[in-house]
Amino acid sequence: MRRILLIFVFICLFIQGYSLNFSIAPTNFKIDLNEKKTEEAYIINNTSHPLRIEIYIDKAEDYENMSLNENIVVYPKKISVKPGGKQTVRFKFVGIDKLKNGEYKSLMVFREVPSKIKKVESDSEEIFSTEFDFITEVAIGVKGLK
Repeated sequence: MRRILLIFVFICLFIQGYSLNFSIAPTNFKIDLNEKKTEEAYIINNTSHPLRIEIYIDKAEDYENMSLNENIVVYPKKISVKPGGKQTVRFKFVGIDKLKNGEYKSLMVFREVPSKIKKVESDSEEIFSTEFDFITEVAIGVKGLK
Protein backbone atom coordinates (compact mmCIF):
# COMPACT_ATOMS: atom_id res chain seq x y z
CA MET A 1 0.00 0.00 0.00
CA ARG A 2 2.83 2.35 0.88
CA ARG A 3 4.51 1.71 -2.47
CA ILE A 4 1.29 2.47 -4.38
CA LEU A 5 0.84 5.72 -2.48
CA LEU A 6 4.45 6.71 -3.16
CA ILE A 7 4.05 6.01 -6.88
CA PHE A 8 0.82 8.03 -6.98
CA VAL A 9 2.47 11.03 -5.27
CA PHE A 10 5.46 10.81 -7.64
CA ILE A 11 3.17 10.77 -10.70
CA CYS A 12 1.21 13.79 -9.42
CA LEU A 13 4.42 15.74 -8.78
CA PHE A 14 5.82 14.73 -12.17
CA ILE A 15 2.74 15.94 -14.02
CA GLN A 16 2.57 19.18 -12.03
CA GLY A 17 6.29 19.86 -12.49
CA TYR A 18 6.21 19.51 -16.25
CA SER A 19 3.04 21.42 -16.94
CA LEU A 20 3.65 24.94 -18.21
CA ASN A 21 1.73 28.05 -17.29
CA PHE A 22 1.40 28.98 -20.96
CA SER A 23 1.84 27.43 -24.39
CA ILE A 24 3.23 28.87 -27.62
CA ALA A 25 2.09 27.95 -31.12
CA PRO A 26 3.81 27.42 -33.52
CA THR A 27 6.97 26.23 -31.83
CA ASN A 28 9.40 27.31 -34.56
CA PHE A 29 9.53 29.46 -37.68
CA LYS A 30 11.33 28.87 -40.98
CA ILE A 31 11.12 32.06 -43.01
CA ASP A 32 12.23 33.10 -46.48
CA LEU A 33 13.94 36.44 -45.86
CA ASN A 34 13.39 37.49 -49.47
CA GLU A 35 9.65 37.88 -48.75
CA LYS A 36 8.44 40.76 -46.59
CA LYS A 37 5.56 39.66 -44.40
CA THR A 38 4.43 39.69 -40.79
CA GLU A 39 4.48 36.48 -38.76
CA GLU A 40 2.27 35.57 -35.79
CA ALA A 41 2.74 33.50 -32.64
CA TYR A 42 -0.10 32.57 -30.30
CA ILE A 43 0.20 32.47 -26.51
CA ILE A 44 -2.33 30.36 -24.61
CA ASN A 45 -2.76 30.79 -20.84
CA ASN A 46 -3.09 27.34 -19.20
CA THR A 47 -3.81 28.67 -15.71
CA SER A 48 -6.81 29.98 -13.80
CA HIS A 49 -5.25 33.40 -13.19
CA PRO A 50 -4.10 36.19 -15.54
CA LEU A 51 -0.52 36.13 -16.79
CA ARG A 52 1.85 38.90 -17.86
CA ILE A 53 4.41 37.83 -20.44
CA GLU A 54 7.35 39.70 -21.92
CA ILE A 55 8.90 38.83 -25.27
CA TYR A 56 12.48 39.44 -26.30
CA ILE A 57 14.97 38.18 -28.88
CA ASP A 58 18.09 36.26 -27.89
CA LYS A 59 21.05 34.82 -29.79
CA ALA A 60 21.01 31.16 -30.74
CA GLU A 61 24.01 29.01 -29.90
CA ASP A 62 26.38 28.50 -32.88
CA TYR A 63 24.70 31.40 -34.75
CA GLU A 64 26.35 34.38 -33.02
CA ASN A 65 27.59 35.81 -36.35
CA MET A 66 24.43 34.88 -38.25
CA SER A 67 21.71 36.10 -35.87
CA LEU A 68 18.57 38.08 -36.67
CA ASN A 69 18.47 39.91 -33.32
CA GLU A 70 18.71 43.41 -34.78
CA ASN A 71 16.35 42.55 -37.63
CA ILE A 72 13.31 41.29 -35.70
CA VAL A 73 10.70 43.71 -34.42
CA VAL A 74 8.18 42.20 -31.96
CA TYR A 75 4.92 43.91 -31.04
CA PRO A 76 3.69 44.06 -28.38
CA LYS A 77 6.71 43.30 -26.21
CA LYS A 78 4.61 42.81 -23.05
CA ILE A 79 1.15 41.29 -22.97
CA SER A 80 -1.51 40.21 -20.52
CA VAL A 81 -3.41 36.99 -21.12
CA LYS A 82 -6.70 36.24 -19.36
CA PRO A 83 -7.19 32.85 -17.66
CA GLY A 84 -7.71 30.23 -20.36
CA GLY A 85 -7.30 32.98 -22.97
CA LYS A 86 -5.27 33.34 -26.13
CA GLN A 87 -3.20 36.33 -27.30
CA THR A 88 -1.47 37.04 -30.60
CA VAL A 89 2.06 38.43 -30.89
CA ARG A 90 3.27 39.66 -34.27
CA PHE A 91 6.79 40.14 -35.52
CA LYS A 92 8.38 41.30 -38.72
CA PHE A 93 11.85 41.63 -40.18
CA VAL A 94 13.50 44.97 -40.92
CA GLY A 95 16.78 45.75 -42.65
CA ILE A 96 17.00 42.35 -44.33
CA ASP A 97 18.17 43.92 -47.59
CA LYS A 98 21.62 44.44 -46.02
CA LEU A 99 22.02 40.79 -44.99
CA LYS A 100 24.33 38.47 -46.89
CA ASN A 101 23.07 35.18 -48.30
CA GLY A 102 23.00 32.37 -45.77
CA GLU A 103 21.07 30.80 -42.91
CA TYR A 104 20.26 32.98 -39.90
CA LYS A 105 18.81 31.98 -36.56
CA SER A 106 17.62 33.69 -33.39
CA LEU A 107 15.48 32.72 -30.42
CA MET A 108 12.23 34.43 -29.50
CA VAL A 109 11.90 34.13 -25.74
CA PHE A 110 8.55 34.31 -23.93
CA ARG A 111 9.06 34.92 -20.20
CA GLU A 112 6.41 35.08 -17.54
CA VAL A 113 6.56 38.25 -15.45
CA PRO A 114 6.23 37.30 -11.76
CA SER A 115 3.28 38.73 -9.87
CA LYS A 116 3.80 40.95 -6.85
CA ILE A 117 4.32 39.23 -3.52
CA LYS A 118 1.48 39.94 -1.11
CA LYS A 119 1.95 39.91 2.66
CA VAL A 120 -0.80 38.58 4.90
CA GLU A 121 -1.17 40.40 8.20
CA SER A 122 -3.26 39.30 11.12
CA ASP A 123 -3.99 41.10 14.39
CA SER A 124 -4.54 38.01 16.51
CA GLU A 125 -1.67 35.72 15.54
CA GLU A 126 1.44 35.69 13.45
CA ILE A 127 0.86 33.71 10.30
CA PHE A 128 3.78 32.18 8.49
CA SER A 129 3.15 30.84 5.04
CA THR A 130 5.32 29.85 2.14
CA GLU A 131 4.25 29.79 -1.47
CA PHE A 132 6.31 28.63 -4.41
CA ASP A 133 5.69 29.98 -7.88
CA PHE A 134 7.42 28.70 -10.98
CA ILE A 135 8.29 31.27 -13.61
CA THR A 136 7.88 29.83 -17.09
CA GLU A 137 10.25 30.79 -19.90
CA VAL A 138 9.88 29.33 -23.38
CA ALA A 139 12.20 29.96 -26.32
CA ILE A 140 11.26 29.16 -29.91
CA GLY A 141 13.56 29.16 -32.91
CA VAL A 142 13.26 31.69 -35.72
CA LYS A 143 15.26 30.59 -38.77
CA GLY A 144 15.66 32.74 -41.82
CA LEU A 145 17.12 31.77 -45.17
CA LYS A 146 18.32 34.34 -47.68
